[in-house]
Amino acid sequence: MSLYAAYGSNLNKAQMLKRCPKSVPFTSIVLNRFRLSFKGVADVEISKTHNVFFGIYKISNECEKSLDGYEEFPTIYKKYYFNHKLKGKDEKVMYYAMNKSFDYAVPSIKYFNVIKQGFKDWGFSLNNLVEAGLHSLKNNSLNGYKSLTWYNQHLISNEFLNSIK
Repeated sequence: MSLYAAYGSNLNKAQMLKRCPKSVPFTSIVLNRFRLSFKGVADVEISKTHNVFFGIYKISNECEKSLDGYEEFPTIYKKYYFNHKLKGKDEKVMYYAMNKSFDYAVPSIKYFNVIKQGFKDWGFSLNNLVEAGLHSLKNNSLNGYKSLTWYNQHLISNEFLNSIK
């Protein structure tokens, strides 16, 4: 079993269980110097002043192959690794981050709500998620990724984000 750090739609435990039936939620962490962002879909990027919530799953090789397909690895997302002390043990953890060819773009409400449920599943504050949504609105380039699964014309707005508590 490997360790996988989810920060976007795979935080949603029901969705992750469908995608990777052998995955097991393991623990959660907050990693400093990273930022959740939206480039049509979720991404993480290095940031000196932010942090990101990760839900850590134990996954099988079969699950990783399923995730590779979902994340469109290596075309859309690439794999990265970090070492972190989890439950008293130094562990190597894999995560996906988008290729650099995409810019900030607003996500769909449908996609955002799946991630919002994932934040709730893991007990994370919604503040980072709302902040990432506001950042995508402010910096929207229209050059984000348009996922066949998640893209539609019903995009988040300031009003939508202000309604989240």
